[in-house]
Amino acid sequence: MKNFECTVCHNREGKELLLINKPDRFEVSIGVSARGYERRWVECLECGTVNNVLPDDSLNRIAALRSAYYEVDFQGSDVSQKYELVMSLPPDQSDNAGRVNRVISFCERWFENRSNFKVMDIGAGTGVFLSRLVDQTDGKWDCLGVEPDPRAAEHLKRIDKFRVHEGLYSGGADFVGFNLVTLNKVLEHIEHPEPFLRDVVESLDSENGIIYIEVPDTMTIDLRPPNDNILGALHCHLYDPRSLSNLLHMTGLSILSVARVADPSGKLTVYAFAAPTQAIMRKEFPHE
Repeated sequence: MKNFECTVCHNREGKELLLINKPDRFEVSIGVSARGYERRWVECLECGTVNNVLPDDSLNRIAALRSAYYEVDFQGSDVSQKYELVMSLPPDQSDNAGRVNRVISFCERWFENRSNFKVMDIGAGTGVFLSRLVDQTDGKWDCLGVEPDPRAAEHLKRIDKFRVHEGLYSGGADFVGFNLVTLNKVLEHIEHPEPFLRDVVESLDSENGIIYIEVPDTMTIDLRPPNDNILGALHCHLYDPRSLSNLLHMTGLSILSVARVADPSGKLTVYAFAAPTQAIMRKEFPHE
């Protein structure tokens, strides 16, 4: 495809998978015109990442919404109402219930000692994931939610179940020493994910830290309608197990587990647990 460059590996060869000819509700909210509109999902033929190629009119305006999209998403409603609704779902109907069970189960197998266990959830959103995590670990894990959207951050503080940092995750000395960093449906919002993930790696405990990532599955293009939120303008990429693994390897991480799952909500998801390669090489595993 002409004029394509993958924002993950910078390869210039791509295959168009889907053409969308109508702006989504986020683009409409910032005045993107429907006249002549074309947006493409293009698969990189090198790393396999599917890139969202936006028209210039949208590309130049959409970045501001990525840190405050709840202003559009929750127009006429309340973040707290959404939180209460999702928290009340039976476990078999809740994406977050499955997510929390998956994370706790893996950590119980991977970490021999979970005392003083530190967790950071980047892009905490409505706080359902961290709330369930706190509840199911009896508050024994020290949890931090990082959330840039002001409305969501205010709601998280009112929950008062975990510490909250209002603002974009930026790495550095304020975010270090975590045993677990989670990115639940966040990485697809990052235009250049490799440098972002390198910062996240620096936030891990250097001897005993892992990352958990969930991203929308490339299969969404084939199995969901073009107006599905997952295929909207705010998402930069879609992944499959291979392309997510490629990205994590680029950032010095080794895959501990990677899989696909169909969530109760109908979302198609790829998830992975990963750890810095050097830390894995130093890890001592118990003998059978």
